[in-house]
Amino acid sequence: MRDLALLWPWALLLLLLFPWFGLWYRNTVRLGGSRAHAAYPSASLIALAAPTVRPWQHLPVTLYTLALVVAVLALARPTAEILVPDNLSGVMLAIETSSSMRSGDIAPTRLAATQEAAKALLQTIPANTKVGLATFSGYGTINVPPTTDRARVLKAIDALSIGGSYAFSHGLIASLDALPEKSPEEVTPGAIVLFSHGHDNTANDPLAIAGKAADRGIKIHTVGVGTHGNNFSDDVLKLVADRTGGRYYPIFSATDLQDAHHDLGRIIALKPRTTEITSGISLMAALLLAVSLGLAHLRRRVV
Repeated sequence: MRDLALLWPWALLLLLLFPWFGLWYRNTVRLGGSRAHAAYPSASLIALAAPTVRPWQHLPVTLYTLALVVAVLALARPTAEILVPDNLSGVMLAIETSSSMRSGDIAPTRLAATQEAAKALLQTIPANTKVGLATFSGYGTINVPPTTDRARVLKAIDALSIGGSYAFSHGLIASLDALPEKSPEEVTPGAIVLFSHGHDNTANDPLAIAGKAADRGIKIHTVGVGTHGNNFSDDVLKLVADRTGGRYYPIFSATDLQDAHHDLGRIIALKPRTTEITSGISLMAALLLAVSLGLAHLRRRVV
């Protein structure tokens, strides 16, 4: 929960009344003591007539006041940005299979580590969300169109092999072709998760492709698989993700891949939505009020 805001902030002006309430309560307690002194001149009789007020005996009125403060906050109609399940039209996993993915700078190899991360990510995506697989080297291929058949996608990931040149722009193009051009209302167009070492040897403009994805409302999350100094570059991968509002994840080890898929699963499955939380605040005020009244009743029985 973040980005708290108030629809009716002027309602907080009611909080200015609470200092007056506090003064009234304090004076009431003092007045009760003064009456005891007036009625019973003897100190021993005062002690009998007006027993010492223990600190916990102020708890009911404290909770009652807190309940009123929370009720005023509810009256101001607070809102917050919370994460809710996203209704995606589909998610495409785009995995590079060029010869560079044979490198062992990420153990055991870049491709093997990527395969494990992709399979783990697949398990975090809601079962009702369609997931597809595209691969790319010198060209792009749609291995599995978006489907809810997880076993089919897992089998295709396990069957990947290495070979060919490198051009991650082909992976973007194939993934965009696999996702629907239009989505029903209340359905997010889709998302692409691209695993690549970051080089493209074609005349394609990755940023122009990312622009087309952004126009369709499709976010591209990029995962840079490799280490600097080992045929790896992440500059364009970062720009592609930024262009679509996606995330970039630098991967320098198998552990980084595991961390990335955990975060990606949350981002893909959930989306932020500004929601009014007045009902929850009101419930809190009601609970505090109920506890204060219960303690007040108990105090009267004890006294």
